[in-house]
Amino acid sequence: MTETEQQSPPDSFTWTRAHKIGLFALCLAGLVDAIDVTVVNVALPTVQRELDFSAADLPWVVNAYLVLFSGFLLVGGRAGDLFGHRRIFLGGVVLFTAASFGSAVAQNAFTLVVTRGVQGLTAAFIIPMTLALIAIMFPEGKPRLLAMAVWSGAAGISTSLGLILGGVLVDGPGWRWIFWINLPIGLVLVVSALMFLPSGTSENKSHKFDLIGAVSGTAALCLIAYGMAQTDTHGWTSGRTLAILGGGVALLVYFVVHEWFIAGEPIMPMSIFRIRAVSGANAVSALCGSAMFGTFFCATLYQQEVLHYSPLKTGLSFLPLTAMLLVVAALGPLLVKAMGLRYTMVLGSVVSAASLAWFTQISADGALLTDVILPSTALGLGLGIVFFPIMTAGLMGVSAEDKGLASALLNVTRYVGGALGLAIMSSFVTSHTADQVKSGHAPDIALNSGLHVGFAIGAGLMAASAIAGFILLHGVNHEDDPVEGASAPAVAA
Repeated sequence: MTETEQQSPPDSFTWTRAHKIGLFALCLAGLVDAIDVTVVNVALPTVQRELDFSAADLPWVVNAYLVLFSGFLLVGGRAGDLFGHRRIFLGGVVLFTAASFGSAVAQNAFTLVVTRGVQGLTAAFIIPMTLALIAIMFPEGKPRLLAMAVWSGAAGISTSLGLILGGVLVDGPGWRWIFWINLPIGLVLVVSALMFLPSGTSENKSHKFDLIGAVSGTAALCLIAYGMAQTDTHGWTSGRTLAILGGGVALLVYFVVHEWFIAGEPIMPMSIFRIRAVSGANAVSALCGSAMFGTFFCATLYQQEVLHYSPLKTGLSFLPLTAMLLVVAALGPLLVKAMGLRYTMVLGSVVSAASLAWFTQISADGALLTDVILPSTALGLGLGIVFFPIMTAGLMGVSAEDKGLASALLNVTRYVGGALGLAIMSSFVTSHTADQVKSGHAPDIALNSGLHVGFAIGAGLMAASAIAGFILLHGVNHEDDPVEGASAPAVAA
């Protein structure tokens, strides 16, 4: 792709073969990496039996990925801005594919957890590059809105599609195929990137890498994510949990001070938060992520442990949600044009909150249609509406040199928020269920009651997302997004 193609004004933009194939590759990369966060959920019982996982260690098949992914997102996003977006994307894809091979052939619990951690670490370098390269390939206006709508649709269905794929593979060829399928996909991505993706930021100029900022920021996020992930075995008020979370918060405070006042070339310039659209989008992203991760956890638990569905039936039950997400995400640009970013985001959050309130009515002898499919479809409608404006607002007013950083921030807030929401919701579900069992209720009835509490918390988080979007995105209009390189963003607070 030539520089002229990358920088052509919106009114003269022409979709070339490189644009179409490049966008497909970026959506596929984002989809595969995001799916790998959730695809193993329905396989965990099978993995536990085959690799002899203890009950305490089993959650780390998921948590190892999440902790390193969340911790290294800022470094991954900034690395692309400094050393070339395509170069970092390619390196991440190659290492992610190699880690997938390691997970596919793992013969013990330790190997699987380590390779899953490497998958999460390398995904932290891939995901930010997908959004950054889209912002570079497509000019402001209709071309970028359309490209972002396509990417948002793929990203939006990642969680539910991961559950579907996991169920199909576990009941079919086996859980190892969850990782084997990443190998041919990795090859396709490498070839597509070399042929059709632009290099992004110049790869030839010298840079000063903010090592102190990178180490402190990464350590802070890793400690916070780890502290929340281990609350299933060590309570929120235990000395261990408080020490880990306290250390993470202390490092995060130092990181902010270092980036704002000390670093010459900060890994995360704090000036980016002066852009109102970026700040608002990340706040909503954190709240939506916290509700989403916990919700899919509760929904999967309800179907497998209360209704006793098989992994395949559990996965397939998410098909209506996935279909709704795809349809609504495709309408994202039209909704934003008609309602604006602010009100589209609020509408999506309100619909999502209502669907989670619906989930609080599920029963222990529930029916597939009324207790699973209908509220799930409503949730797909809400998430489909909210996802596109989040991704669009999160990159508004950001210079080309900071696109990777802005993209990484969206994912940091989503996944760190998701880890927090999952930890909170699972903790309340577990404690309430235990109380119900002690009161003499049957296990199914007790767990169903605990899940009511979890879904109620999710509904509250989505309601908070609506309030945050309404307040923080006041005055933000996607039509005011400045031309690349403008010195004073029109959306700056």
